[in-house]
Amino acid sequence: MIRSMKHFITASVLALAVAACGTTVTQAPTGVTGQSKAQVLAFAGKRGPVLLQVSGEPFREGRRETALASAEILSDVFKEVPRGFTASPSEAGAPQFRFRLAFDPVSSSNPERICSADASNPLSYDRRAPRQTLFMVFCRQNVPIAAVTALSERMDSLQDPRYRDLLLQSARQMFQADPNDTGSLGILTFEPEPRIKLNPLEGIF
Repeated sequence: MIRSMKHFITASVLALAVAACGTTVTQAPTGVTGQSKAQVLAFAGKRGPVLLQVSGEPFREGRRETALASAEILSDVFKEVPRGFTASPSEAGAPQFRFRLAFDPVSSSNPERICSADASNPLSYDRRAPRQTLFMVFCRQNVPIAAVTALSERMDSLQDPRYRDLLLQSARQMFQADPNDTGSLGILTFEPEPRIKLNPLEGIF
């Protein structure tokens, strides 16, 4: 009995250690329901390749190579995006829609901050943590539509097979229904293009 208990404790410790070393993906609330997230993605995907942007310096290959590799990995994931992703704004069908991959942003970052960051308002980063953080956000202009955060083991190169797994796991979770997203941002409409009614008294963007 004592031996069985020892085996159980050892197995439990090993399981926890494996879980701690794996990838954890968590949805970040955006105020848009799961069904509406997919509808906006489909609207963008019908217009051509969806723009993908990378911020931070996660790998030795640099941001551009990271964006190109990430666009290729994600291009077969979503049926709503038949022409896949591109790292070139000139090739994007509707560049106001974009995926942003932010690596190791500071802990205070949120989906709104990721979408609104630009050259004059850049993100801050913190790479001191032992694990790597990825913030993946689908934006329409400065408004987040869908978002996840992922924690993983640190990787130095795009050639690491764990990077592909990290991206795919994050992307598949991104458009799932989330009880925290109850449509608080407003009602999505699609003619002539997606708009979110923020408040009847404030109009739309």
